[in-house]
Amino acid sequence: MSDKNVRIVAKFTARAGKADELKKVLNAGVKPARAEEGCIHYDLYRSVEDGNVFLFHETWQDAQAVETHGNQPHFKTLMADAEPLVAQPPEVLKF
Repeated sequence: MSDKNVRIVAKFTARAGKADELKKVLNAGVKPARAEEGCIHYDLYRSVEDGNVFLFHETWQDAQAVETHGNQPHFKTLMADAEPLVAQPPEVLKF
């Protein structure tokens, strides 16, 4: 990996009683994201301390790959489907 790689941590927190639904929505985005050109890794985790909290940990080849990912239909669907299930907007950190 080179220094131009972009790493992302995106935290989603489910509304009360919506964690299992949110898990399904988020899981549906993993396989298509991993298949994208420029994706180095893309993993989803669920907190063992708070089952309402999910983290995407992603590494992309470069900023262009991140931008392309954000424009993919599967990503837009994931975000739209997740919106009514989350307690707050996702927290996204890029490194």
